[in-house]
Amino acid sequence: MAMGAFSMDGKASYVRLVSGAFALLLSYAAAPAYAACQRADVVVYGGTPGGIAAAIQAARLKKSVILLEPTLHVGGMLSSGLTKTDASPRKNVYGGITTEFLNKAKAHYGTPDPIRIYFESKWAESTFNAMLTSAKVKVELQQRVLKATRVSKALTEITMLSGKAYCGTVFVDASYEGDLTLKSGAETIVGRESRAKYGESAAGVQKLKRPEIEGKAILVDPYVIAGNRNSGLLPGVIDVGQKPLGSADTSMMAFNYRLCVTEEAGNRIPFTRPADYDPLRYETTARFLQALKAAGKGVDAAHFLGRGMTVNGKLDVNSTRYFSTNVWHIGYDYTTGTEAKREEIRAKVRNHITGLMWFAQTDPRVPANVRQYMTKFGYCADEFKDNGGIPYQMYVRQSRRLVGQFVLTQNNLAKKTTYNDAIGLGFYPMDEHGMIRTVLSGFIADESRESIGVGPYQIPYRAMLPKTSQVTNLIVPVALSASHAAFTSVRVEPTFMVLGQAAGAAAALAPSGRVSEVNINKLRSTLSAAGQILKF
Repeated sequence: MAMGAFSMDGKASYVRLVSGAFALLLSYAAAPAYAACQRADVVVYGGTPGGIAAAIQAARLKKSVILLEPTLHVGGMLSSGLTKTDASPRKNVYGGITTEFLNKAKAHYGTPDPIRIYFESKWAESTFNAMLTSAKVKVELQQRVLKATRVSKALTEITMLSGKAYCGTVFVDASYEGDLTLKSGAETIVGRESRAKYGESAAGVQKLKRPEIEGKAILVDPYVIAGNRNSGLLPGVIDVGQKPLGSADTSMMAFNYRLCVTEEAGNRIPFTRPADYDPLRYETTARFLQALKAAGKGVDAAHFLGRGMTVNGKLDVNSTRYFSTNVWHIGYDYTTGTEAKREEIRAKVRNHITGLMWFAQTDPRVPANVRQYMTKFGYCADEFKDNGGIPYQMYVRQSRRLVGQFVLTQNNLAKKTTYNDAIGLGFYPMDEHGMIRTVLSGFIADESRESIGVGPYQIPYRAMLPKTSQVTNLIVPVALSASHAAFTSVRVEPTFMVLGQAAGAAAALAPSGRVSEVNINKLRSTLSAAGQILKF
């Protein structure tokens, strides 16, 4: 959630951010009680791309739809900096609303890249809003779920922190965090399963490795005072050592913000020193730089920002090797925390990244060519205007997941399992970002496996449904029922849009809201007629 304006020009700005966040939380606590719930055939929670696709599809099937977004902006990560979509260059993978949106981007920008389709976050938000308006979807912003009311096994009403309530025949949880799924009483999981649980080679704890260059380990001391265990660990490092291989745990992928930066002088907000800047926070980065230099390896000038040029002179900044915008070891606390705790974590990640930009252009331990390169760039002034150029949403790569009627696993992806109730395709590799950064024999070691290619695969409708013994009128297209290993592939926005469109169609076709009783042949034919690709 974007609470208050966030800028980097000193202590006063930081105070405004904290004050704004506190004031908004107080406003939630003092929110008025509303006399009755607003009603719709389909209530979608989460204005993510998946939620938007669900809302549009249900509305196009002549259902009344309310889309509830916890923040001030719809579009999820696509309107919060993720502008290099992970879209397949191959035909017959994505269709329907996913392709409709991507084709709009291609038509607007003339994107030449054969693999990815590029756009701007401000364009994505505007385009999503136009599509929602055209479909006559009612959008309600700043509506974060507080509780869910269930009669027998059916959700009847959800109450928000604002005090408002919404009633529906079918509910769709399209949030990244799966919060409505949890509050509905459906079974969920946080973390990763053991290797034995579903017989997955990529499941559970993996083998620790020290970062390497050309097969040679990079040795980085993890302690504040080098070699002194009593001095404490550097920020970003925990001391858990090698956990049992293949065991289950609550570790989750690292989070960050997908910065949008530019060197266009007329559109650049310079990187500045954050009010709480602490060089110790970047000591790990400095030591990696020193280790690389000692190994005779220079650091590319663009290491901190990458070279991910998109459109109109803008770069989509994601994580990089060794040291980056990623913040490790926060996923479990974020997922299970209160909204106040989550905002504390968001602020921590924002502060880490804005401080990293300052470190990269000013710290003498950073090579001169890198510092010089960094001074050319800044945040994009025409993006996230009400948030100081910082994206609205943190990149929550994974959170809790449904444990539903069918659990999609690595084996299903790798073996190309086919289903009678297939409602769309995924294709992205099983791409896992940083899981654990710890200490091994006195040096930093990381636990995160290599990407695993799986190619196009089908996704069954049942993977979006809670068990019938728990909830009967909820569909979960984003925090769907998948193992951690499988989710590292499913988790990209185009796939979420595919799943969202299927959820919207199913919600419109569910007899009296009973989502498990949807006629599968009718659902599949409806999706095919809407352009969805069901078979590769």
